[in-house]
Amino acid sequence: MTAAEDGRSPIHDQGFSYLPHFISIAESEELIAYFGSRRPLWEQRHHASQAERGQGSKSGSKRRLTRPVYWLGAWQFASLGYYAEPDYREHRCLRAEPFPQVMSDILERLVDELGEYHEHARMPNTCLINYYGREVGLGVPRDYARLRMHRDGEPGPVIMFNIGQAGLLEFLDPDKSPDPELRLWNRHRAVTIISGPEYKDRLYHRVVQVRTGSKPEMQCLLDNFELRRVSVSFRHVPEDLIENMHEFPESSQDIIAPYVASLARESEHFRTQLRRRSD
Repeated sequence: MTAAEDGRSPIHDQGFSYLPHFISIAESEELIAYFGSRRPLWEQRHHASQAERGQGSKSGSKRRLTRPVYWLGAWQFASLGYYAEPDYREHRCLRAEPFPQVMSDILERLVDELGEYHEHARMPNTCLINYYGREVGLGVPRDYARLRMHRDGEPGPVIMFNIGQAGLLEFLDPDKSPDPELRLWNRHRAVTIISGPEYKDRLYHRVVQVRTGSKPEMQCLLDNFELRRVSVSFRHVPEDLIENMHEFPESSQDIIAPYVASLARESEHFRTQLRRRSD
């Protein structure tokens, strides 16, 4: 296993970019304020069979996500199954709120990096904001700061912002070896980009350790949750597959309605989605 990169130096490779301090201090403070203004959701994965889901059944097993989340651009609810090429395309992406300007400004500065090191790059139109931290006040504290091994199913590059405590990011191919091929301390204000057949399609990635510290200070609107780190992962999905709620099948609308109702308490956008559904 290779020694972990300390995350202080940039890495430029075909299909992989690591850009420390790419996000300015002022931008990071604006992002932290924005994250603190959203109320993320603890979603449930719904493991009904396809036949049950088509009939609007709410039976089957359910399991809560390992961290609260908030989507922008297009909300991919865990209970419906995330968008993934080539088979999981239809009725996966609910139109969501736009990116704040600070995110768009950072993405715009990445155009040259994407063009030089990442093939088939498209500017992202959706992003997942992951809130990682500790659940407290409910018995023994549970730490949700790490990230399980996974690959992303959307086409094209994935762009990741890391805000908060540094996380040990590992890339590995479990079919070849249990040992990571790359280990990197992903630091506060860093941007990481993965794409292509190696880093995105072959290798899985995970965060196995998160450092602790008092800076930067981060707040979360969720009760009983201490925020340690936020990871924002940007992706692109075909625009014609991003739908309003009333365009989803009735069974899918029924599954996501409680989540949309929760979002609508603090979001005019999702209040509009609910109104259009009932019209």
